[in-house]
Amino acid sequence: MANPGLSFYRYAPLPLYGLLRMAAALSPFGRAELRQRLAVDLPAPSQRTVWFHAASVGEISTVAPLVVEIGQRFPEHRLIVTTMTANGMKRAQSLLEAATVRLLPLDFFPAMRRFIRALKPETVVIGETEIWPNLVIEAHRAGARIALVNGRISARSFSWYRAIKPVMADVLALFDCFLMRTSDDARRIELLGADSSRVHVVGNTKFDVLPKPMSPETRHQIRAKLGIQHDRPVITLGSVRQGEFELLLDALKPVIETLGALVVVAPRHLNILSTIREQIGTAGYTFEEIDISNPFGSGKAGSLDFLLVAQMGRLLEMYAIADIAIVGGTFRPFGGHNPLEPVSQGAVTIVGPFTQNIDDDIR
Repeated sequence: MANPGLSFYRYAPLPLYGLLRMAAALSPFGRAELRQRLAVDLPAPSQRTVWFHAASVGEISTVAPLVVEIGQRFPEHRLIVTTMTANGMKRAQSLLEAATVRLLPLDFFPAMRRFIRALKPETVVIGETEIWPNLVIEAHRAGARIALVNGRISARSFSWYRAIKPVMADVLALFDCFLMRTSDDARRIELLGADSSRVHVVGNTKFDVLPKPMSPETRHQIRAKLGIQHDRPVITLGSVRQGEFELLLDALKPVIETLGALVVVAPRHLNILSTIREQIGTAGYTFEEIDISNPFGSGKAGSLDFLLVAQMGRLLEMYAIADIAIVGGTFRPFGGHNPLEPVSQGAVTIVGPFTQNIDDDIR
């Protein structure tokens, strides 16, 4: 391979891959996730396959309508969906019953080669900016057509990609088309080396699939099961990220203490719940958690200050019962998360100053 940077990326990690794969192969009863990530366990062969890759829960939700549409138009094709996280897998399995859902192998080229040779994809559809060099190279060598959908290159990621432009340009040259969200995204990917004749601005598929507003009856039932009085103000903090809750807590104190609002917290990642619990306790407020084993808690949320959602997949419900929604990822430099979900449920929607990933959504 002529590109030294790309050669280094492909070959330098091979000793690590060998050790990891040996460990996985010697543990046949080990975690299935690890065996998938190292391409020890492979999908069954099939003649006609369309492969979709989306990183996590949010990306799965936006690409799901496309997967369904392709499945309906081409019923003779097998649909494979890969994702990076266990929660992404659960979301894909709940939305896409007709698809086979797996974790994406780590981007070691032997793992990708094994996976792709077993998969035999005719077409690979990659969501947003999941541009893994070995995935793209091995898919191209296997004769697959490769498309980027909902393509997004933020100003922040553009700076990083520009630093490795020689590597990116060779990888982007293997794509058949780039379906970008905005003209800014299109311009940036062209500056990184994408063939402009293959770049098209088509918007974001999530605008095509805005959630339907829940009925007043459904909202009332959810509030009743949680024990929230019909006239009590509810504020939902959705997709809150590390370091954001402490900022919002100070701002919310007058609303909690003066108006008696209930604050629902649905974090982006559940591993920050322990920190949130500690901060609520230190501030002297009461709280309860709901999770998959206890989806409505004690049914007495109406007597509490905070309700913590320790379960993925409940965010839309929590937006539906809210009077005000505050969108996380916008109060620290994460770029923001989907503001269209709370808007679709009729909640007054507030975002912070860091919205570079969702500027087109806000406009």
